[in-house]
Amino acid sequence: MTDDTPLTAQQEDEALAAELALGLLDGPEAEAAVARLSTDPEFAAAVREWQERLAGLAEGLTPVMAPARARQYIRERLGHADAPLATDPTEGASWWRGPIGVIAGFFAAAAIAFVLFSPDAPLPQQGYRAELASDAGDMAVEAILRGREMRIAMQSGSPAEGRDWEVWWLAEGSDPVSLGVLPREGDMTMMLPEGLEPSQGARIALSDEPEGGSPTGQATGPVIAVANLTDM
Repeated sequence: MTDDTPLTAQQEDEALAAELALGLLDGPEAEAAVARLSTDPEFAAAVREWQERLAGLAEGLTPVMAPARARQYIRERLGHADAPLATDPTEGASWWRGPIGVIAGFFAAAAIAFVLFSPDAPLPQQGYRAELASDAGDMAVEAILRGREMRIAMQSGSPAEGRDWEVWWLAEGSDPVSLGVLPREGDMTMMLPEGLEPSQGARIALSDEPEGGSPTGQATGPVIAVANLTDM
């Protein structure tokens, strides 16, 4: 046997399952592999086996906070922060920081106060809501967002034994961001991570993952519900 010997179909599936569990796939290849999880039980089992192997590697590790320099670099690469001293601190103040800005700010505040306290003025929007439900109707989850505080409540249904439902934030043009694993009972309250902005263009999704959540940082199990944020 030489290195040029082609892999068998079973070996190719095993390699693909390992790559999916490690988060090495992207684009159409990743989408096709994730879609296959719900139609190919043997392939799904192979992915779960790799996830369990990888999860076991981290059992004896102690979490360590990354250095501040590393965190800053990651935030800059993600577009969530500017590099230190990216702007000149000696640059002249903008017009809105001077006397004209103070006067303009005063009149703007007065106008806002008039609108808020006018008896005929409509009440401002309080936040956003997303109602997630499965196609079969056997689960329902509600997400309420006020400011940057989000409360997610399980209303009905529960994940299978040894599985968890993971919450994801979906925004156009950005990769999905995990918001954590949904508790089996009660509510989950959290502050929206920096860089995620509430809007009607954002969506909330639930995926079925191994217990403790996806070990790869990407959704590996089937997506069981997706809902748009709507005004409350």
